[in-house]
Amino acid sequence: MKPRIIMSATAVGILLLAGAAWARNPHCAGGIQYVVQGMSDKSKGNIDDYKRQMLKATQQLEACSTEDPNDFEAIGYMGWAYAELDSMGPAGKAFTIAVKGLNDKGDKKKADLVSGNRESFWVTQFNNSIAKIQTGQTLYNPYTKKPENDAETKAKADAKKAYDDALTDLNKALLLKPGDARTLRSLGSVYAITGDYATAEKLFREGLASAPGDSALGASLRSVVANRASQLIEEKKFDEAIAAYTGLIKTEPSNPELYTGLGDAQFARANTLKDDARKAAFKSAGDAYAKGGTLRTDSADLPFNAALSYQNAGESALSEAQWRESLKRRPKDGEAMSGLATTLADQKKFPEAVQVAERALAMDPKDKNRHRLVSGMYTKAGDNVKSRQAVMAYLALQNGKTSATTTDAAGAAGAKVSGAMGKPEDVYLWESEGQKFESWFYWSKGQAFHFSNGQQIEKSDWSAALAAK
Repeated sequence: MKPRIIMSATAVGILLLAGAAWARNPHCAGGIQYVVQGMSDKSKGNIDDYKRQMLKATQQLEACSTEDPNDFEAIGYMGWAYAELDSMGPAGKAFTIAVKGLNDKGDKKKADLVSGNRESFWVTQFNNSIAKIQTGQTLYNPYTKKPENDAETKAKADAKKAYDDALTDLNKALLLKPGDARTLRSLGSVYAITGDYATAEKLFREGLASAPGDSALGASLRSVVANRASQLIEEKKFDEAIAAYTGLIKTEPSNPELYTGLGDAQFARANTLKDDARKAAFKSAGDAYAKGGTLRTDSADLPFNAALSYQNAGESALSEAQWRESLKRRPKDGEAMSGLATTLADQKKFPEAVQVAERALAMDPKDKNRHRLVSGMYTKAGDNVKSRQAVMAYLALQNGKTSATTTDAAGAAGAKVSGAMGKPEDVYLWESEGQKFESWFYWSKGQAFHFSNGQQIEKSDWSAALAAK
């Protein structure tokens, strides 16, 4: 979120002294004269004299505003004097009173002069702030990232100073023009950049109260509320996060990122619950992710997350559909294949469950957990022989250590295998319940042979799935 610099070529305008058609209060007349003299000194470079003149001007014009509160032109000068002294709070109050009073009297010309004067001071503060914001972003971006070294720590500290200085300028600008939507938007942007989403939201809402139709403010508010909702998840305030995302979805029902956030909040909340409440929360997470997936059809992760959520909720049919959708979008995702295999087995669709699990294994046979998955599918299908064959490969990878050479554990059986298959690509030595094992893996051929005491005790074979990959 990068605010725009508002350029202005307008110098601080000099208000014209009105022709004295009445006996002006001497404090009012004297104060105005001090402002004029002070600006003359400033133009000549006499800065000390200029500051003394402005101080005298504020003293005289304060008395003027008490004795003749309807001399709005003089009050406009008072705002000018305070602004020259960098006292933007009193300046803003005086400018506001002067502009309203002159407009109410119908003196639009003088009201415009006061407004223009105030605008010049505002533009200076505003543009100074934007330059500092841009400096902060150049120094360290994104600001919310944790520094990884001393150089980044220093860069972040320097960026913080730039942002703090920007806030100082923007708060001065806001004092000059209370409720100004552009100022509030920039203030909110600084807080959003630095991760204070709650304050940013408050400022954006204030801006929208002043300018209800400001589309940039509306977009900024939605963005910061979404960021705040994400922060609430990190803070484990799941119900608040869910409420925030739900509210945002009502205003942006076609935004897939909001459904992603809602799914994340529901998923995290589900992990804190038990029994039926847990399942219901996972079901809600699945619904949110699935909806997001229909809106963002280039994402395989949304249906993946939906499938996982439905699986945790015990909704196997819904989970199966989402696993298939995820694989349709990313066909070689072994994790999605593993998830689909498990869901198919939960529905007792064993032949396909085994087939899908073996496809996942063929994609990464060095992943021990995929051998365990295949073993589990065969166990559920009641095929204990093939389950054992797969689990032997899992145990070798889980418990074993690679060896550069074979050992006596393979014996004559190993010689026979090497004669037919050649040298193994990897050898794993491992033990189970005091018995020593040696496993030979032929990754490129989709097979593994397991030996103990000179005998081949098992063979794992995923070659058919490898060939079909």
